[in-house]
Amino acid sequence: MKLKKLEIYGFKSFAQRTEIVFNEGITGIVGPNGSGKSNIGDAVRWVLGEQSAKTLRGAKMEDVIFNGTQKRKPLSYCEVSLVFDNEDRALPMDFAEVAVTRRVYRNGESEYYLNRSACRLKDIIDLFRDTGIGKEGYSIIGQGRIDDILSQRGEDRRQVFEEAAGIVKFKARKEEADKKLQRTLENMERVEDIIQELERQLAPLEKQAETAREYMELSKELRVLDLNLFLLKHDRFKERIAELDENLATLNAILRQNEEALAEKTAARDQQQTLIEELEGRITAARNELMNCADRVHTLKTERATLASRREAREETIRRMNDEQNDARARLAELEKASSEQDGGLSRQQELLNAAQQSLRDATEAQERLAREETEKEQALEDYKAQMLEAMNRSSNLRNDQTRQTTMRAQMDSRLQELTAQDAQLAERLAELQTAAEAAQELLRQAQESRDQLAASHQARQRELNDCDMELNRLRQGTQEKMGQMQSAMSRLKLMEEMQREMEGFNQSVKRAMSFAHQQGMTGVRGVLAQLLTVPQKYETAIDMALGAAQQNIVTEDENTAKTLIEYLRQNRLGRATFLPMTTVRSKVLNDRERQALRLPGCLGVASDLVQCDPAYRGIIENLLGRTVIATDLNAGIPIMRAGNHSFRLVTLQGDVMHSGGSMTGGSVQSKMTNLLGREREIKELSASIEQEKANLARMRETLNDRQQAKDSLKQQVSEAMEKVHQEEIAVARETQRLESAQGELREQQERINAAHQAEEQLREAIAQLDAQLLALEQESTEDSYDPDAMQEETRRLQGVLTQAREASAAQRDQVMTLTLHLSDLQHELDSMQRDQHRVSQEMEQLRHDLTRRAGQISGLTELTAQDTAQEAVLQEQLAQREQEQTEQESRVHQQEEGRTQAQAVLKQLMADMEALHSQYSADGDKQHRTELARSRVENDLKVLQDRIWNTWEVTYAGAEAERITEGFDATAADTRAAELQTRIRAMGSVNVNAVEEYANTKARYDDLSTQREDLQKAEKDLRELIARLLTQMESTFVENFTKMQGYFAETFVRLFGGGHAELRLADPSDPLNCGIEVIAQPPGKKLQLLSLLSGGERALTAIAILFAMLKLKPTPFCILDEIEAALDEANIGYFADYLVEYSKGTQFVVVTHRKGTMERCDSLYGVAMEEQGVSKMVSVSLQDYA
Repeated sequence: MKLKKLEIYGFKSFAQRTEIVFNEGITGIVGPNGSGKSNIGDAVRWVLGEQSAKTLRGAKMEDVIFNGTQKRKPLSYCEVSLVFDNEDRALPMDFAEVAVTRRVYRNGESEYYLNRSACRLKDIIDLFRDTGIGKEGYSIIGQGRIDDILSQRGEDRRQVFEEAAGIVKFKARKEEADKKLQRTLENMERVEDIIQELERQLAPLEKQAETAREYMELSKELRVLDLNLFLLKHDRFKERIAELDENLATLNAILRQNEEALAEKTAARDQQQTLIEELEGRITAARNELMNCADRVHTLKTERATLASRREAREETIRRMNDEQNDARARLAELEKASSEQDGGLSRQQELLNAAQQSLRDATEAQERLAREETEKEQALEDYKAQMLEAMNRSSNLRNDQTRQTTMRAQMDSRLQELTAQDAQLAERLAELQTAAEAAQELLRQAQESRDQLAASHQARQRELNDCDMELNRLRQGTQEKMGQMQSAMSRLKLMEEMQREMEGFNQSVKRAMSFAHQQGMTGVRGVLAQLLTVPQKYETAIDMALGAAQQNIVTEDENTAKTLIEYLRQNRLGRATFLPMTTVRSKVLNDRERQALRLPGCLGVASDLVQCDPAYRGIIENLLGRTVIATDLNAGIPIMRAGNHSFRLVTLQGDVMHSGGSMTGGSVQSKMTNLLGREREIKELSASIEQEKANLARMRETLNDRQQAKDSLKQQVSEAMEKVHQEEIAVARETQRLESAQGELREQQERINAAHQAEEQLREAIAQLDAQLLALEQESTEDSYDPDAMQEETRRLQGVLTQAREASAAQRDQVMTLTLHLSDLQHELDSMQRDQHRVSQEMEQLRHDLTRRAGQISGLTELTAQDTAQEAVLQEQLAQREQEQTEQESRVHQQEEGRTQAQAVLKQLMADMEALHSQYSADGDKQHRTELARSRVENDLKVLQDRIWNTWEVTYAGAEAERITEGFDATAADTRAAELQTRIRAMGSVNVNAVEEYANTKARYDDLSTQREDLQKAEKDLRELIARLLTQMESTFVENFTKMQGYFAETFVRLFGGGHAELRLADPSDPLNCGIEVIAQPPGKKLQLLSLLSGGERALTAIAILFAMLKLKPTPFCILDEIEAALDEANIGYFADYLVEYSKGTQFVVVTHRKGTMERCDSLYGVAMEEQGVSKMVSVSLQDYA
C-alpha cells in the first residue's frame, strides 16, 4: 500500500480544487512562511478523522473551511480526499484503489466517504487500524513531536514514549474502566439509600394493607344490606306516587268543568281583543306613514343643503386651478430658456473629452514599450545570478567538511558562553524562586481566609433559601386547599345549573309544557313563576309556603298562549298545569284598614313587596302574594292576624301559615332540595363565590410566583456563593500547587546549577579535541579559483541598468494614471450636463401635460356647477309638496286613536266579568297543586334515595335488583346491622384503600433493587479485576516495546551522528508505568551526557533519532514530516537527509521543509505559493530533470 494522491478543495487557504500526486521515495513541499505548506499535513490529519480543532490550529471545526478574502467569497464547505494504491490488499477492501473523503459544512455537519460511498468515522478508523496510519500512528510527524521529546516536563516526554510503545489504547481503556467503577460505586450508594428508604416504608404499608382488606370486606357486606333496604323503600315510594296520581285524576275532572264555563267569556274577550288589535295595526300603519312623510321632508332639505355646499366648493376649486395654470405657464418659459443654453455647453464638453482620449492612447503605447524593456533587463540579471550561484555551490561543496567542523567548534564555544552566562542567570533565578515561594505562601494564606468568609456567606444564604422553601410549601398547600374548595363549589354549581336546565322538582306536566313551548318557539310563554322571581334567602321558606303549588304556574302573555299549551297537554295525556295570563290576572292587595296591622311588632311586610321581579309581572305577583303578610314567628303573627280580623293570609319565616278565616298550618319543612325559589339565588351566589375564589386563587398564585421568583433569586445567590466558594477552593488548591511548584522548581534550579558546572567541564574537553581535528582538516583543504568580486561588480552593473528601466517605466505609468483621471473627470462632467438636460426636458413635458389636464378639469367643474343650480330648483318644488302630505297624514292618525279608545272600554267590562270566574277556578286549582306538590315531594325523596345509592355504590334500581334478597329479609335487622357496619367503618378512620396495591408495588421494587445491588457488586468486582489485568498488560507491553525502542534508538543515533552512543533509561525500572524517561547521548568525540546538556542542534538531531526509532517500532506505509529538521545546521542536515533517503526504500515520505540539503534529496518537489493574498497554489518540479 502506498499514498497515491491528495485532493483538496476549500480546506483552509486552498480555495481552489488542488491535486497533489505522490510518487515513491521522498516528496518535498517547499515555500515561504505563511504560504500554507503545513495545511497539507493538516488536511491529511483531518481526512483520517482528527476531531480536535486545536490540533488543526483552529478554535472550532468550521475554521478549516476557506473563510474568503477581499476578492473571494467564503466557501460553504470544504472537502479532502486521500487516495491509496491498494494493489497488495493491505487495506481490507476488494479495490485496487481506495479513496477516503471527508466533507464538512459551515453548520458543523460532517460527511465521510469510502470510494465515494457514504460511511461513518468509525468505519474509517477501523479500516486503518493496525496499519500504522491514523491519529495514533506516526504517519504525520510535526515540530510538536520534537518539542515534546525535548520538553523538560516529564509528562510530555513520557506521553510520546507511551504512544510509541502502544499502551495508549490500554491506558484509555483503564481510564474508562475507572470511570465505570466510579459510576458503579455511585449507583451502589444510591441504590443502597433507596433500599433503606423502602425498608422503612414496608412495615407501615403492610399494616395499612391489612386495614384496607378489612375495610373492603365490611364495605361489601354493607353494600348488600344497603341495596336491599333501598329496594324496599323504592317500592313504597312508587306505591305512594300511584295513589297521588288517582287523586290528581279526580281533581282534573273538576277543573275541566270550570274551564268550560270560562270558554264563552273567553271567546267574547278574544273577539274584542281582535278588534282592538286591528285598530292598533291601523294606527301603527298610519303613524309609520306619518314618520315616512317627515323623513322625506328631512331628506329633501338635506339634499338641498348638500347641493348648495358642493356648488360653492366647486367654484372655489375653479379659482384655485386658474391660479395654478398661470404659475405653470411662467415656469415653462423659464425652462425653455435654460434648455437652449445647455445645448451649447454639451458640444464644448464633448470636444474636450475626445482630445483627452487621444492623449491617453499615446501614453499607454509608450508605457507598454518601456515595460518590455524592463522585462528584458530583469531576465539578463536573473541569468547572471544563476551562473554565480552555480560557481558558489561548487566552492561550497569543497569546503563542506571544513564548514561542518568549524560550525561545531562555534556551537561549542557558543554553548560554553551560554553556560557561563547561565551560571549568573541561574543564581539570580534561584533568588527569584525563593522570593516567589515566600509570596506563594502569603497568597495561600489570603486565599484560605477568603474561602472561609465566602463559606460563611454561603451558609447564611442557604438558611434563607430553606426558610423560603418552607413558606413556598405553605403557600402551595393553601393554594391546593383553595383549588379543592373551588372545585367543590364548581361541582355544586354544575349540579344546580343542570337541575335548573332540566327543571328538576317541577311536575312532569309543567316540564312537558315548557319543553313544547321551547320547541315550537312560542314567544308568548314567559316562564315558570318560580324562575321569574328573585326572593331574598331570608324569605325563601315563607314565600315557598305562601305560594305552594303556585310556584309551578306558567306565566303567559295572554289566554290564547295558555289555551294552546292546555290543548297540547290534553291531547297527549300529559297531566294538568296552571297558567297565569298577564292580560287576565289582576292585582290583589291589602286595603288601608288591613294595612294598619302591618305596624305591629314582628311584621316584616307584605310578601309581594319583599320579592323582586320584572315590572311586567308585578300584577301576577300581587295577585298571588299581595294579600299575604310575612311575620317573624307565630308569636308575632297571631296579634297581627287578630288586628286584621283574619281577612288576609300570614306566613312566618319558619314556614307556618295562618290562613284567612282562621285556620293554621305548620310543622317541619321539607329538604331544601324541594325549594324551587332558592335555586336561582344559589346559582348566582355560587357563581359570585367561584369568581371571588378565582380572584383569590389568582392572587395566591401571584404571591406564589413572587415567592418562587424570590426563591429562584436566592437559589441563584446560593449557587453564586457556592461557585465563589468553589472558586476560592480552587484558588487555595492553585496557590497550594503554586507553592509546591515553586518549592519544586527551587530544588530543580539548584540541580540545574550543579549540572551546568558539570557541563562546562565537559565542553572544554570537547573543544580541545575538536581544535585538533579542525587543524588537520585545514591542511587538507584547497581554495577554489572563482573571483567573487568581479561577479559582484557585474551584478551591480546589471542592477543599475534594471533600475533605470524601472524608473522610466514608473514615470510613464504615472503619466498614464494622470491622463486617466483627467479623462474620468471630463466624462463625469459630461454625464452630469446630460442628466441636467434630461431632467429639464422631463419637467417641461410634465408642465405641458399638467396645463392640458387642468384645462379639462376646469371645463368639467363649470358644467357640474350649472347642473347643481338646476337641481336645487327642482328640490325646492318637491319639498313644498311633501310638507302638505305630512299635514294630511297627521289628521288621519287622530281619527284612528279615538276608535281604539271606545273598543278598550268594552274590553274592560268583559275582563271584570271573567275575574269572578277565575277566582272560583283558582280555588279548585290550589287543591290540585297541593296534591301535585305532595307527589313532587315523594318524587324528590325517591330521587334523593336514588342519588345516595348512586353516589355511594354507583348502582341504579335495575342494578340493585340483581342483589335483592327474595326470602328471609328482615328490614329492621338489616337496618340495625347496616348501622353497626357503618359505625365500625367510621371507627376505622381514614383508610388508604390503595395500600394493598402500594404494598405489592413497593415490595416488588424492593426485591428488584436488591437484585440490582447484587448486580452492581458483581460489576464492581469485575471492573477491579479488569483494571488489574490492564495494568499488568500495560506494564508488560510497555517494557517489551521500550526495550525494542532502546535498540532501535541506539542504531538510529549512530547512523545519524556518524558514530557515538545513545540509550534510553527508565528512572525507576521497578515502576515503568509512572517513572520518568531519561535520554542519554554521546555524540562522536564527546562524553556520555544527558539530553539537556547537548547543544541545540545535537538535541534536535537526537530527538529525530528517537522519532525514527519509533517509526521503526511502529512502521507506517507513508510518513509526513513537517519541518522537523528546522533546528539542524547545514552539517547535520546532510546526515538527516542521507538517512531519510535510506529509510525511504521501505516508507514513502512527504517532507515539508525550508532546508536546501533536504530539498536536494527529494525525488520530487511541490512549491506552495500565495500569488493571491490568502489563497494557496501548488507548483510542481522534478529534480530528476537536472540530474
